[in-house]
Amino acid sequence: MTVDETREPRQRSRLLSPGMWLGIAFSLLCLWLAFRRVPFSALGEALSRADYLWLVPAFGLHLLAVWVRAARWQTLLGARGILADTFWAQAIGFLFTNAFPLRMGEPARIVTLAGRSRLPLMGVAASVVVERMLDVGTILVLLVVTLPWMDVPPLVLRAGEIFALILAAGALGLLFLVRMRGWTESLLRRILERLHLPADGLVHRWREIVEGLQSLSRPATALRSLGLSLIVWALYVGFYWCVLRAFRPDPALVEAAFMVVALALAISVPSSPGFIGVYQLAGQQALVLPFGARYDAISALAVTLVSHVIYFVLTSILGAIGLWLVGGSLGGLWRRLRDPGRWLAPEPSVQNRVPVDER
Repeated sequence: MTVDETREPRQRSRLLSPGMWLGIAFSLLCLWLAFRRVPFSALGEALSRADYLWLVPAFGLHLLAVWVRAARWQTLLGARGILADTFWAQAIGFLFTNAFPLRMGEPARIVTLAGRSRLPLMGVAASVVVERMLDVGTILVLLVVTLPWMDVPPLVLRAGEIFALILAAGALGLLFLVRMRGWTESLLRRILERLHLPADGLVHRWREIVEGLQSLSRPATALRSLGLSLIVWALYVGFYWCVLRAFRPDPALVEAAFMVVALALAISVPSSPGFIGVYQLAGQQALVLPFGARYDAISALAVTLVSHVIYFVLTSILGAIGLWLVGGSLGGLWRRLRDPGRWLAPEPSVQNRVPVDER
C-alpha cells in the first residue's frame, strides 16, 4: 500500500471525527428549534412580501465589510502592499467555513496568506488571534451600546460577560508574551531540551508567533486596527438594517445592532458548515425575545434566512474567485490543512515556495 493510500483513510477518519458529528448534531438541533413552530406556508408568505430591492445595498455593505476586514488584517501584519492577498485569503477562508465544519476557514486563510505573501506561517496565525480579539472587543462595545435601548436577554448578557473575561485574560496573556519574549523563548528552549524534543524548529515557530503579536505593542497600529474594527461592525449593522428594511418599513437601528451581537456570539460555537442551524436560531431569537411586539417567529426567521443566504452566496463566490486566482482547489488546500506537520516544520525559503495546490 502506498503512502497516499494510507493517508486517505486517515484524512477521512479525521473528517468524520466526533467533534464534527457533535457540531452537526448541534446544528440540526438548532434548525429544529428554529422551524418547529413555523408553518412553511406562513414562512413562504412572509418571504413573498419582502421588498428585495433593499438587498442591493445590503450586498454592497457586506462586500465593503469584507474589504475593510482585509485592510485591518494587513495593518495587523504590518506589511504594506498585500491588501489583495489578505482580501482573497480571507475570501478563501469564508469559503472553507461554508464548505467544512468546525470553522476550517481560519487555518485555510492562514495557510493561503502565508504562501502568497511569504510571511511566516505562525506570525500570520498570531495576527488572526489578535484580529479575533478585536472582533470580540468591538462586539462587547456594541452590546454595551444597545443596553440602554432594550432589555437584553439574560443568556446574551452571560455570554457577553464570559467573552469579556476571556478577552481580558487573552489580552493580558498576549501582552505578557510580547513584553517577556526573551524570557519565554529561553524557558521554552529549556523545556524542549529537557523533554528531548527538537528545540530549534519549535523555538523558531514560537519566535514567529511572538513577532505576529508585535502589533499589540505599537500604539499607532493598535489604534488603526481598532478603528477599522469599528468600521467593520458598523457596516454589518448597516447590512442587517437593510435586510430588516426589506421586511418592515420602520426597522430600528438597535434591532440590527442586536442581531449583529447575537449572531457574532452564536457563530463562535463550532458547528456544521456555514453555521447552518446556529445562524437561523440565533438570528430568529435575537428579534423575537427582545422585540416580540414587532417580530414573531415567522417574520424573524424570514429575515434571518435572507441575511444568511446573502452571506453564504457572497462569501462563497468570493472564495471561489480567490481559489481560482491563486491556482488552488478545495481538495488541494484541504489536504494541506490536514497535515499537522506543516505547522511545526521549519519555514521553507522563498525560493522553495510553490503554488497553493501543489504543496
